[in-house]
Amino acid sequence: MKWLNNILFLIMISCFLTNQAQDPLFTQFFSNALYLNPAMAGRDLSPRIHSTYRNQWPGINKAYVTYNLEYDQFAPDLHGGVGFQVMHDRTGNGLLNTLQFSGCYAYQLLINREWTLNFGVKASFVQKSFNWSEAIWGDQLDPSRGNINTSNQPQGNNANYIDFSNGLILFGKNLFVGAAFNHLTRPNESFLYNTNVDASDNLAIRTSFHGGYKIRILKNGLFHQELFVTPEFVLDFQSNFKRLNFGTYFVDGIFDLGFWYRHTRIQDANNAGFAAQDAIVIVFGIEKSNLKFGYSYDFNLSNLVSSSIGAHEVSITLDIPSKIDPSTKFRVINCPQF
Repeated sequence: MKWLNNILFLIMISCFLTNQAQDPLFTQFFSNALYLNPAMAGRDLSPRIHSTYRNQWPGINKAYVTYNLEYDQFAPDLHGGVGFQVMHDRTGNGLLNTLQFSGCYAYQLLINREWTLNFGVKASFVQKSFNWSEAIWGDQLDPSRGNINTSNQPQGNNANYIDFSNGLILFGKNLFVGAAFNHLTRPNESFLYNTNVDASDNLAIRTSFHGGYKIRILKNGLFHQELFVTPEFVLDFQSNFKRLNFGTYFVDGIFDLGFWYRHTRIQDANNAGFAAQDAIVIVFGIEKSNLKFGYSYDFNLSNLVSSSIGAHEVSITLDIPSKIDPSTKFRVINCPQF
């Protein structure tokens, strides 16, 4: 529906040109490990290649389409993991595009025989581009004849900047908790020429907290392997935006099945808020011969449900066998893969 696409576009313009946009976020949190927390680089002690495709609200003309590609491995000489990430986010069917190249390093510190702490850092180069030729501004519209006028809206170049993030993960045999802090330098994302942008309008720091606990249910499940359940949480906070995710995974041998509830809320200047995209999420994963495939679907519970058609996310991960054996010197983060 064209009118709905125009409304969505106007919302995106009001967000991005005032530098109050939120980052793209994934449903399969832990498969997009470097995006979630740089401290997860090298978490399996083996080389890992991962890719994700996410299509959010496909019923609104490709409103948000995001791709993520990651590679990481453990480097014993560096006593930690290293990784590289490329993320591309396309908003409004290509009207706004974000391209990010990142490098990560995570140092592993053995606290004692039970607990380990990973501390990670990430440096990124980010380019944001806006397709001005496809935009229609309010001063171009005539009430009776439509789009006939020439716009006086100022235009600008791409927004390019260097960005930094860090994070940490504390983990034991069955428990892990972590935190990540993104956009530490609060970069300026403005596209406009000769504008005095207040520092408070720069990209806000995004803080993420996440964790989970592994509970064994059966020693031998349906596929003669360990059956366990892991209740988990992922909390994201960025400026007036917060997203709370609570869920659990059931893992039996090669199969993963996850159920999540997401609550998203945006506060306005008067501290009155509205739920933007509450959802129930189902995640299904399968692992075979070091290859993992994951699919998730977000069932919207908000007023967008009739037109947005939820969100699809597909991930593929390849774990290359490693020559590093888990020992008292190096340890694996024992958390779900999706």
